[in-house]
Amino acid sequence: MRPPEAEALRLRPSSGPAVSAHQGGSERTAPATREAYEDAVAAGADYAELDVRRTADGIFVVHHDARVGGDGPLLSTLTHAELCARAGRPVPVVEEILQLIAGRLLAHLDLKETGHERELIDRAVALLGPDGFVATTLEDRSVAAITAAFPGVRTMLSLGRDRRDVPRGRLLATRLGELRPLRRVRACGADGIAVHHRLARAGVLREAARHGLFTMVWTVNDDPLMRTFLADPRVDVLITDRPRRALQLRAHTRTPTG
Repeated sequence: MRPPEAEALRLRPSSGPAVSAHQGGSERTAPATREAYEDAVAAGADYAELDVRRTADGIFVVHHDARVGGDGPLLSTLTHAELCARAGRPVPVVEEILQLIAGRLLAHLDLKETGHERELIDRAVALLGPDGFVATTLEDRSVAAITAAFPGVRTMLSLGRDRRDVPRGRLLATRLGELRPLRRVRACGADGIAVHHRLARAGVLREAARHGLFTMVWTVNDDPLMRTFLADPRVDVLITDRPRRALQLRAHTRTPTG
């Protein structure tokens, strides 16, 4: 059952853009660890971002890369115990982190794989309720799968695919589809976009605001750029590795209204 305190959580606070702690943040501890998420709660972040993958034994874990150690085995071929042994640390289980932040922060689930959307979102809904989190993904079909099965869950189409993951002949078309994403957003049923900060400054925020889309901007870490986005009324959520600093800057930033 969803914790009653979660009623007080909001997608966007009145003081300006919400702050999402990317991988829990890395100001005081290693990112993507339980300690990082504990620190995000202590810092007062609005969201905690979790990169989600699934191990060979069916456990959803918080892990950004598809491979362990950059060039190691695919995470999907390892059990959770094997993953922790190879990583040399406990790799958090998604459900444990969701329980940790429930009623305190909104969860930001960034799906790194396709095919397990229904199972993952069903667990998140059970722990947080349908409005206790947002789901982001680069894959249109993944957004569509979530919106079809869970119409009450908020989904964001991520924009800013790494050029190393795009065939050279498809790079131009990929970037055009990110710079003018409205057709894709409507086709997959997303509520908004999670956009890389370079694309955000290249006109995507303007496009999103024109059509009333919820906007998340990633991953912003230097002070001048954080100040810029925190003062921009078109930004709903700022995603950063430095949530404590972002919250300090937000407290001294005036967001234009109207």
